[in-house]
Amino acid sequence: MAALRAALPPGWTLESGKARSLADAPERLLISSPEGETASFSVIAARGVLAGDAARFADAVSDADRGFVCARYLSGPVRKQLDAKGLSYADATGNTSVFADRPAIWVRDRGADADPWRGPGRPAAQLTGDPAARVVRALADHSGELSVPQLIRLSGASTGATYRVVETLAERDLIERLPRGPITSVRWKDMLRAWSSDVRFRDCPSVGYFAPDGVESVLERLSAHADLLYAITGTVAAAHWTEQAPSRLLQIYADNCEELASALGLRIVEDGANVVVATPRSPSVFDRTVFRGDVRLTSPTQACADLLGGRGRHPEEGEHLLTWLADNETQWRVSLRNDTPN
Repeated sequence: MAALRAALPPGWTLESGKARSLADAPERLLISSPEGETASFSVIAARGVLAGDAARFADAVSDADRGFVCARYLSGPVRKQLDAKGLSYADATGNTSVFADRPAIWVRDRGADADPWRGPGRPAAQLTGDPAARVVRALADHSGELSVPQLIRLSGASTGATYRVVETLAERDLIERLPRGPITSVRWKDMLRAWSSDVRFRDCPSVGYFAPDGVESVLERLSAHADLLYAITGTVAAAHWTEQAPSRLLQIYADNCEELASALGLRIVEDGANVVVATPRSPSVFDRTVFRGDVRLTSPTQACADLLGGRGRHPEEGEHLLTWLADNETQWRVSLRNDTPN
């Protein structure tokens, strides 16, 4: 209240409606102009707000009323959604937006861009680890409304971990979810970009090998080893869906790197590797793989994320594949039927 009063021009006043008790937030804010016109705001007080809550708050305010959301902290994605829903807001760090047509008023101020009350024991909202990989891949590879119990079954992640990842995705404005309901929308392109910046192929334990007869010969030999658990990613995998320049580097995920290298006749080198075999940090890299001939490739979403998080020309190739994915969504995303049981 003090911060809002200080931001108002001379002659404007701010009053609060009566609260049920001293512990409650006021139920209404009244901002009056020097000419006597008053803008009334229904106060929506919340301890924690996710981006998906903005729609619920907007629905709770009648068409003839204005909403004012207040909380301890409102993140950037949350503020963006509140703006989009036409809601005013303020948090305890100083992030403020108050507007009305009559009387004409617009107050806006910037506070903290990170929650100052996020304790050191609480991890940052990142998409790292096996549960995040499982959930992100499941959300990217499927379309349609998806309840969290369904997501748990599709991803194979634990219940608690799935809910935490869903909360992170909502905080980062990468999904929309109804309050205590299903996930209704996935911004899968932004989600893949965000995931690729948190988890990269090159961060996996890997070994560089040299194949003297080139990448194509390795691919030919791989076709004879269907018994081994592996999946090709990166440029070579992306070439299955989009036109890519020939690659001199073959990137492979393998359940047993040494066994795969031995079967392919590869030798370890410190420099000049043209084959890199990595141990994945999540077995989800082997989910929903595809075949080119008899060679196993990662899913297009996994290959895209690995390229986006790569070096050199890889990010550009990742964006090229991302464009193909957007233009051909029905070819790779599995549609979930509305009558799928929860």
